[in-house]
Amino acid sequence: MSAKTVNNHQLPPSRKMKLGVFRLVHEANSFALDRCDQKMFAEGQWARGLDAAMTHQGSNTSLGAVLGFLETHPEWEATFFRLASATPCGDMTNECFSAVRDELVADIKAGAWDALYLGLHGAATVEGGRSAELELLRAIRAVLPDVPIGVSFDLHGNLDPEIAKLATIAVGYKTHPHIDMRNVTAKVLRLLVSTVRGDIRPTGAIVKLPLLLPSANMRTTDGPMREVVSYAALVEQQEGALDITVFGGFPYSDCTMSGACCMVYTDNDPALAHRLARDVAGKLWSLKEQFFVPLPSTRQALQSIADATRYPIAIVDNGDNPDSGGIADTPSQLRAILDADLAIPTAFCFLFDPELVQRCHEAGVGARLQAKLGGRLTPQYGPPVEREVEVVRLIEDCSFNNEGPQDTGIRLSYGPTAVVKSGNVEIVAVTIRHAVVDPGFYRANGIDLSKTKLLAVKAKNHFRAAFSSVFADIIAVDEPGPAAYDFTTLRFAHVPDQFYPMNPAATFSPGNAT
Repeated sequence: MSAKTVNNHQLPPSRKMKLGVFRLVHEANSFALDRCDQKMFAEGQWARGLDAAMTHQGSNTSLGAVLGFLETHPEWEATFFRLASATPCGDMTNECFSAVRDELVADIKAGAWDALYLGLHGAATVEGGRSAELELLRAIRAVLPDVPIGVSFDLHGNLDPEIAKLATIAVGYKTHPHIDMRNVTAKVLRLLVSTVRGDIRPTGAIVKLPLLLPSANMRTTDGPMREVVSYAALVEQQEGALDITVFGGFPYSDCTMSGACCMVYTDNDPALAHRLARDVAGKLWSLKEQFFVPLPSTRQALQSIADATRYPIAIVDNGDNPDSGGIADTPSQLRAILDADLAIPTAFCFLFDPELVQRCHEAGVGARLQAKLGGRLTPQYGPPVEREVEVVRLIEDCSFNNEGPQDTGIRLSYGPTAVVKSGNVEIVAVTIRHAVVDPGFYRANGIDLSKTKLLAVKAKNHFRAAFSSVFADIIAVDEPGPAAYDFTTLRFAHVPDQFYPMNPAATFSPGNAT
């Protein structure tokens, strides 16, 4: 068998193709309390190597897709560099980012690579308003100017147009809630292999809009985002188009490249890529006002369901959603629930309060405690709710494998937890802060949703992936918190003030966009 040429160098027929794999998933809320450092990553994933990747085997995740690719492509072998993910919190510290970047550069210098795959978020802001993803790609290209790089991004990424020049091929999630992570990464890898083989020559374009959008109404199952994503899918059918992704962006990242955009890759047709990106970006711009919908407070939501006949009902607090940088400590929703003195079985999920969990475990089931609920981390969002509570359940280790459609198969741990009760309201307190998006959380804490008529939960749209069929109604509410709906009240240092909606007169011309 003769040797073949790949990426302008001769490969002996017996040599396996080398794939370098790196993952950095962090959605930065620049207004959150905690900066993102190695400690924050350690609560999610901070590991290296095949063993760490294998924890995702069979899962509906990007790493699950990589492992599946390796099973079906024996001619490829992978080296897993740093694999890092964190629950959304503040900007990455300069120290943490520099360590990740320098380690990655050292890793790629240490070997010869036929391709790289990067699993990125797109909104990993670094202190000072910098994009972690942009700087990582620049650093890689300085070392490997010609090696094909494939990237997967989150739909909420804030992407700089330069990324389309640095990444050989990139694809973003098409669903929100994100239930297509594995499929998107599988597509990246297919296109990456086709590039290595010389079957295609991807060229990309990103068109930015002067637009910050709230994610509360960014679901792709309904509303304006569904319309834009459906339109992009139709446009993508044009000959020569490889992929079109609409990015809603993440408005709480105070970054120089924050905001919505459209990314297009074509097969060796840069003019087509730019034209299609402008077209779809124009469609998004035309629907921008539909993303902004009024959200009630918890008290208003409770009034609206006072005469409800169909249960259970979920009231979802967007402003303190841990998946948007929430701290799971703001007290206003819990105060409204307890002040209402509800006559129906109610659960509140959850408070991040390791001290309360420890007190409950020390006191034991049946104990009654005077507790200050919420408002522990900061007085910024209101004082604690002071109540006498009864300890009703204690869980030594709240861990389970996700079974819902998002992050299916991934193991989550909330550490020791405690369930306390005040009136008809059961309140869950946890030791480790993750968003609640899977039924396993409720089972682990002894909360039977078939008997619970009202659930108050600190969450947003990802919650709906597993629970839209469980609840008779899911009501999004806005309460004070790090991810409060009205982001125009935040003091941005790096987002231009001419962006819509801060500037209602902002303009965008698809014909002139670059």
